[in-house]
Amino acid sequence: MNPKLNELLEQANQVYPGTVMTRVGQNQDGLLRMDRAEQSALADRLLIEVPDQTEADFVLGNELLQLVLTLNGITPQIYFALTFNDEDLDQQLITIATRLHRTVLHAITYKELAKQGFLTADTVTAFLAGVKDELSVETANVDGEDLFRLLTVLDAQVFLTAADKAGLADLAADAFATLKEDYPRATAQAEKLVAPILAANLQDSRQIRKQMVRLFTGLDESLTELELPTVNANQYVTLTPVLSQRQLDGPVANLYEVFHSEMTDFQTKETAFVGVGKQDHQNTFVVTPPKDEADRPKFFTELYQTSVKELLTKLALPYILRQ
Repeated sequence: MNPKLNELLEQANQVYPGTVMTRVGQNQDGLLRMDRAEQSALADRLLIEVPDQTEADFVLGNELLQLVLTLNGITPQIYFALTFNDEDLDQQLITIATRLHRTVLHAITYKELAKQGFLTADTVTAFLAGVKDELSVETANVDGEDLFRLLTVLDAQVFLTAADKAGLADLAADAFATLKEDYPRATAQAEKLVAPILAANLQDSRQIRKQMVRLFTGLDESLTELELPTVNANQYVTLTPVLSQRQLDGPVANLYEVFHSEMTDFQTKETAFVGVGKQDHQNTFVVTPPKDEADRPKFFTELYQTSVKELLTKLALPYILRQ
């Protein structure tokens, strides 16, 4: 194992409540696909597996870094507590939201992997090959692939920016040009969406969360511009809050408003009510009020008076304490 990768594995094992292991398959197709990594847990063991050897150290390094950032309470997590009662639609929305969330994380991990020497000329070549394998070239009119072209090109913008700053400027410039030529609509939208992420201070958990919320909102603006259905991840996705001690100790009413949702609580199968931030309008928690309408006024009055910390603890939702 690459010594640097071994260091990352050791870091992960220091914070994971069990044992983290890695495994790489025998295939080697020359395509770098970040979505190939799979995680499976058995008892206290976590296996991170990459089926293909192409730039496997880069893929594993990315997974380990994301795990360390999450377990150290630096990066907000996403949860899916709501359902449209349509399995295919739910899965599509989960896939989209997960890719958006990971794109912001990649702005941290790709940069760090480049700093540690994992990102080389071969990595850039394999990454671009992976993009071309996943996507068809854009046609004159918007089609069913435009959304996923945008998601892929968005992540590629983050990757190529890291490559550019890692001394691979010529290769990165050529790859940027290829994306612009093959996917002009996706590239135009991706450039707008990625700029705030790349400019942000992503060492601060509050900024990381802010960029996630902004990307959720920004994607819908891009889709509207392309005359495609929006995702509405601000409502659908529950995102870990980043709060000060004062905010945690204060009542729910200070920070959140609870709205009736058209969606269903995945656990209770009842109509869901979503707690969204008054400032960023992002889903932070989901509650199910009593079935009896007569009991609901008391339920919501008590909910709004409850401290934020008490509510999050009751719902078993993690939060990040702002430093």
